Parts: sequence; structure tokens; C-alpha cells
Amino acid sequence: MNGPGWAEVSVPASSGNLGSGFDAIGLAIELRDTFRFEHSHRDYIEADGKFAKFVPVDVRRNLSFRAFRSLAPQSAGRYRLHVHRVTPGQGGLGSSACAIVGGLVAAKLAFNLEISSDELLERAADLEGHPDNVGPALVGGLVITVRDGSDLHWLPVKFPDSLGIVLIVPAYRVATARARVVLPQQVPLADAVANLSRTALLIGALQAGRFDQLRVATTDQLHEPYRSKLNPALDPCRESAAAAGAYATVLSGSGPTIIAFCPPERNLTIASAMGEACTVSGHKCETYVIGAASSGAQPTENWIKQTRKSDL
Repeated sequence: MNGPGWAEVSVPASSGNLGSGFDAIGLAIELRDTFRFEHSHRDYIEADGKFAKFVPVDVRRNLSFRAFRSLAPQSAGRYRLHVHRVTPGQGGLGSSACAIVGGLVAAKLAFNLEISSDELLERAADLEGHPDNVGPALVGGLVITVRDGSDLHWLPVKFPDSLGIVLIVPAYRVATARARVVLPQQVPLADAVANLSRTALLIGALQAGRFDQLRVATTDQLHEPYRSKLNPALDPCRESAAAAGAYATVLSGSGPTIIAFCPPERNLTIASAMGEACTVSGHKCETYVIGAASSGAQPTENWIKQTRKSDL
């Protein structure tokens, strides 16, 4: 068995959809969970961090452990997984994609596997069920993913450094499965055309630095109108963000997290306004002024130092 046999990986959270880019666009967020796999006398899982309670400790249910085992050699033996969890569960920030990518990349490092990013992304998307969050979790930045039959196409797109990000995470939770059920199986042609044109405008506006176009570009007709009843803080936060100077505000994934794109100098003002609006609407929340993650899943500095020492 090649490789050091253990790994420690840092993986960013992610925001899917960005409004109009439903199930096609995801953005890595600089909020990172850590996954450490090491030899043990038995398979088991430990967790710490602010949202440790959302980590399943049953190895059969834990997505990171399952992903790790799907790549590990049969002779690998037993493993202990330690998760440092700072991403909210059922928060619309790609926590399941983060876990899956963490397990796969950890296995690649632990056993020195020759496996491409394309194959890792395919495996992650199969385990997750959709690719929009696993793309940015794996490679960082803004990632566009498209399914063409059994083929998965993906393309990283540079996200502008000059765009500020504010997250509001309400205290209530929205299960992804429940958020999928409320979506219609068929939509009017006009709604489909509206989203297609706005998604194109979104990518163009980000690349051209035309942030004044983001409000129109992120306006969605395919999922947010149906999920708004599950996310009562969305409209109050959107209105307060716009009044405070935000370019655009969208639901992150299926919610409840709400993400605003802002002029950086207005970040704190917008965060304060959104947090107050959420609270006034009857929902406690947490506020993050944060950046996009330019890098995806990567070995921690601790793993790099330890493996270098072992090679001396």
C-alpha cells in the first residue's frame, strides 16, 4: 500500500445556485471543515467544532467515511475519522458535499492514488446526487457543472476579488429533501427562458465586473419562489440588504442561509441590516462577513509537515 496511510484535509463550504443558476453553479466559501483519517484498532468517528452535533458518528451513515472507504484499498485496515465542523448542517452551504469531497481527497492522499479531478468530481457527484456543490468544494472558486447523459462537464470560472460576501444563517433548518419536494416537475416556458437568460447575464456580469447587473442576473423563477415559504427570513433580508446597498441577495442552496453580494466597504453595514431584519422577523441568526475560497479541498499544513518529516 503506497502513501502514508493517513490524511488530513481542509474543505470549503459552498453556495449552490446563486439565484438563477439552479443546479448548475456553485461558489466555494472560505468556511472550512477539516477531516483527519488515521489508523485505529476499529472504525469510529469523533467530531468537534461549532456544529459537531451535525456529524453522524455511525460509520455507515457518515458520508465522509463512506467516500473514504469507496476509494481505500481493501487491505487498508480500520480507521478513525476526526471531523472539525464549522459548516452549519442543513444550512444550504454544501455540508454534505464538503464531507464527501473530504473523504475522497483524504483517500487519494493517504494511499497516493492516481486519480484525476474529473474522476473525483464524478465520484463525488454520484455520492451527492448533484454536482453543483461538489465542484467548488473540490477545486475552489466559482464552478459551472453540466450533466450530459452520463457525462459530467465542469468549468471553473474566476470569481472577482472585488465582490464582498455576507452570509445570514437563520436558526431554523431546511432539509434538502424537503426543499426538493416543493419544486414543480414542470415549469412554464417563460420561467425557463427567464432563468437561462439571467444565468448567462450572471456569468457575464461577474467576468466584466458589472456588479450593477447582479440584481437582475440572480433573479430566479425555478426554485426560490417555491422555497420561500420554507425560508421566511429570505424576503426581509433581501429587502434590508438592497436598502443598505447590496448588489444582490439570493438563497444559498435550498436555504436557510441567505447570501448577499456587496461592495466590500458596505459589508458590515449590510450584514448588520440583514441580521436585524432576520431577528425582527422572529428568527435568531448568525452573521458572517466572508470571502470566496479560491482553493478547494487541500491537505492541511500539519499533514504536509508530517509527511515531509517521514520522508527524511
